[in-house]
Amino acid sequence: MHFSINVLAIILWLFSCVTFADDSAVAKYRNYTPEQISKLPEKELNSKVPMIYTFAAKTGLSKGSELTFAKQLNILMYPGVNDYVNAIKSFQKDLGDKVTGVLTVSQIDTLEIRSSIQKLSKVSLPSNYFSTKTDTYAKVSGTMMIHDTRIAWPVNFVKLECYKSGEYCELNQLYLWFPKEDSWLQEFRVMQDDPQFYEITNWSDNTIDAKPTDPGNSCRVTNFNLNFKTKEFYQITRNGSGDCKTKLGTTFPKLKKPRISQIVDGKDIINKEFSALHDKAFSLLSSSFKDKVKKLNKDKVKKPNKDNK
Repeated sequence: MHFSINVLAIILWLFSCVTFADDSAVAKYRNYTPEQISKLPEKELNSKVPMIYTFAAKTGLSKGSELTFAKQLNILMYPGVNDYVNAIKSFQKDLGDKVTGVLTVSQIDTLEIRSSIQKLSKVSLPSNYFSTKTDTYAKVSGTMMIHDTRIAWPVNFVKLECYKSGEYCELNQLYLWFPKEDSWLQEFRVMQDDPQFYEITNWSDNTIDAKPTDPGNSCRVTNFNLNFKTKEFYQITRNGSGDCKTKLGTTFPKLKKPRISQIVDGKDIINKEFSALHDKAFSLLSSSFKDKVKKLNKDKVKKPNKDNK
């Protein structure tokens, strides 16, 4: 998938994990309780304590925090409402932390993240794989994948339309950003790239080739090669002559070889990504609950099928 280098860098910066602190500060204050954080000198609190921990401390000291944490523990299959202190202890044990029955600011942050991950469900993007070509118009839609590497946003939808009379193709792209476990917000982001235009260099009975309308001094240049007879729709990216340094100061390395992308039927790709998310969410549940689920599944496998007797 093609993005302008500057747009890509800004997106990665906006939606990457936001910690607002260096690793040493995170390590130093992670085991503080909300009460201990609140008693720190104001100067230290404002300049040294990671923002994620000040937020966690405020949550821990707010009215009704115990009910909030009990609910989050219940979501993770700990008995938060019925046995609050022991639920915290079980949670702490699963984290490998000291078992005290009192949540620290890092545990409050982790609890909120893990419970939020459980709420992530499948998001429906347009996913219809389709291609058609007439004497004057052609269209391809589906999921863009990259050969030999993982694409930044595997769950995506692209639509490429080509017009013979205008001698151009227009590419529109939607893609779904998945939050990471340490992301600031546990929610999906549906993003849309600006339309990109390509000049048609070949239009034959079965194929269309196109190049960027105005590549300028681009870091990378992407061409399309479409074969409607074999149903192979490729996007080929090569090094351009321009500067690969972004406004944020990041420099993208030159490609060692052309990067081959392809518009395909993305049903299996999308299902795989959401299945991995489901597995990740399950891995964050109470170890006691997971053990019971695994035992149940194991017993189901062992139980003889009456039809096979």
